Amino acid sequence: MCLNKISFVLAAFLLFFPFVRAEALFGFTARAAQNEMIEQVSAAYAEGDYKTAEEISREFLVKYPSASKKRLKKVYLFLGGAYKAEGQYDKALLVYNEAVEFLPKDEDVNIALGGIYLIGGLTDNAKEIYRRVLAINKANKDAVLGLARAHYEDGFFSRATMFFKEYEEASAGEELPSSFFYYYAMAQYFSNHSDLALELAFKSLSAEETPDTLMLIAKIYKNSADEKNALKYLNMALDKAPERTDIYLTKALWLAFDKDTAAEGGKMADAVLLKDGRDKLALFIKYLSLERLGASEAQSSVYLKKITDLEGDQLIDKLADKLYKAVSK
Repeated sequence: MCLNKISFVLAAFLLFFPFVRAEALFGFTARAAQNEMIEQVSAAYAEGDYKTAEEISREFLVKYPSASKKRLKKVYLFLGGAYKAEGQYDKALLVYNEAVEFLPKDEDVNIALGGIYLIGGLTDNAKEIYRRVLAINKANKDAVLGLARAHYEDGFFSRATMFFKEYEEASAGEELPSSFFYYYAMAQYFSNHSDLALELAFKSLSAEETPDTLMLIAKIYKNSADEKNALKYLNMALDKAPERTDIYLTKALWLAFDKDTAAEGGKMADAVLLKDGRDKLALFIKYLSLERLGASEAQSSVYLKKITDLEGDQLIDKLADKLYKAVSK
């Protein structure tokens, strides 16, 4: 009886072994092919060949929809990242949403989706995603930073500073990028914490000297009535990025507000208007410089009329107040 059972098992094994072996071999071959495609995607992505990365990723998802979660995650992140790098945020959003449906509790995929929502200005969606990640893992720093940026974009600067601080504390001992300190400084600045904002801005500057950070430092000094340092750092920003019209016109506006330098501010505005006669800020600066220099209403009002023609009837008091706050705040 026992020998009969053994014989039966042995016969069954010999009968089905070729099929089992073939299936195992097929699975091994498929996994090897998948790994090769993922390596190709990775290489193309690293080289900035995003079109190739997209093509291979899409082919992979069609060919291997039942691949392991680990492999599918990699492909989704590469595909979404390639679209993001090319500025195709709508396609990246679709890819990351599909990935989240497949991997709802994966932190990396959710963080990627939150980042696209943030880029698109969908801050409420971004916050929801980041809170979801923190519910999965309360120690996820990327989610904390995402909440900081989302609150910053919404203008909730005090709340943003709370999350920036939490992220900084969680990153103790790590070298943080200039951009982190820049946005943290901006949040403190708009929360009327000028001293903290200046300290953070200089941290940003020590990590990387960017025109935006130099301009922020200039504005902080300007808001503190330190005209000398304000102009020093604004000039440094302009030297760093002479093509930046916003920095150039900020300097022109500051000069135009002062009677002693109003003529210089007006000349700077003229230089911009020669290239673009419809630049509303340049038109306003020209008007302001003429006012400061005591020009007649007939002379200065020409520029107000041009702004009115461009803006409709909503006009100058609102524009002037907005522009003044933009450069002094």
